Amino acid sequence: FDLRMIVHSYLNRMGRVIKRFKNNVPGNEWVQSFLKRHPKLNGSRLASNIKRSRAQIDADVLCEYIDNLTPIVAGVPPSNIFNYDESNLTDDPGKKRVIAKRGCKYPERICNSSKTSISIMMCGSAAGDLLPPYVVYRSGKLWD
Repeated sequence: FDLRMIVHSYLNRMGRVIKRFKNNVPGNEWVQSFLKRHPKLNGSRLASNIKRSRAQIDADVLCEYIDNLTPIVAGVPPSNIFNYDESNLTDDPGKKRVIAKRGCKYPERICNSSKTSISIMMCGSAAGDLLPPYVVYRSGKLWD
């Protein structure tokens, strides 16, 4: 349905009217034919929701970060280098089917809002020491 709405929006924006499409919206048969004509698009896959701020980070930004970090940590013992990660367990994961390019391993859907979640934070050193997990609950629901 999303692809049909994208085509509908595009046609309206360009001022084009396709008589075969009811209300300028292509049918399911057109979508199937379109996907067959464009094999680089990989059918429908489940996509994870991410916030807009996370979507702005790309490979170039990460490479620049690593290049800047390497001289800083040179000579620091592994027991003094820690990595921290936070994972959210949401009450509504919101996975939707999307059309993605072939080879896209983890398709993502950018959305502005997130549902209620529980955060689990983990921290470990480069030497292999792992701190106990830290769990953060939503305070309004904690004592209910």
